[in-house]
Amino acid sequence: MTSSKNTKPPTLQSISSLALIFGDDHERGPLRTALDSQGFTSAAFDSVQALWDSISLGRRYDALVACADKAWNQRRWASLRGMVKLPVLVVISRDAMNVASTFNDEPLNSERIEFVTAPVNGAELSMRLQLLQSRKQAPADLPAEQDLVCGGYYFKRLRRIVMVDGEEVRLQPREFDIALILFENLGKVITREEIETRLFDRLANPGSRVLDVHMTRLRKKLELGPHRGVQLLTIYGIGYRLVVLGSPFTS
Repeated sequence: MTSSKNTKPPTLQSISSLALIFGDDHERGPLRTALDSQGFTSAAFDSVQALWDSISLGRRYDALVACADKAWNQRRWASLRGMVKLPVLVVISRDAMNVASTFNDEPLNSERIEFVTAPVNGAELSMRLQLLQSRKQAPADLPAEQDLVCGGYYFKRLRRIVMVDGEEVRLQPREFDIALILFENLGKVITREEIETRLFDRLANPGSRVLDVHMTRLRKKLELGPHRGVQLLTIYGIGYRLVVLGSPFTS
């Protein structure tokens, strides 16, 4: 384990101490430099056991930054999920985008998880960590909204649940929001800018693949394909379009 500390006040009051897990020094070095620039303190670990040993000795961490590279496998995620209950920012290397589909199990700490694609600067890291901290489920006393039904898909807005043919499909909070946007706009082309603005209150950095990661996972989790009667189309350079097959939307 190696530690890094910067005396600059952290940009977040609730998240300041971070544990970096997995990856090697070549991958973690730029991340730690970017985190230092924002005033975060960090400690790097090569294994879940090493991280757990540190926690057992009384070291406190506010969140995890997990490096998902070509060496990533589901056992790493299962081990991390089983031993450590903290919000997680997953940094996916550009040569390992295929690992996005492996994050399908129940996530850590009440679904508090964010994704970002490397390389990433300090401002982007800080923003993602802010989203981790601020993400909350809708208060129970909010007025119920009308549920949305499309074929075998049933969205319970207030409870933020989606059922597919009567079975609940577990979605990350952000995945639920994206799915709802798509189903609310059946047949329409929704630009990347529209989705990013609604989700992040800002546009993603040029070249960011965060939205693509979410779409990859939604296609798999919700089985958005002909056998379900719907198709999620990528309109390259523009955005996405969800269509009901056999309807006027398809053409």
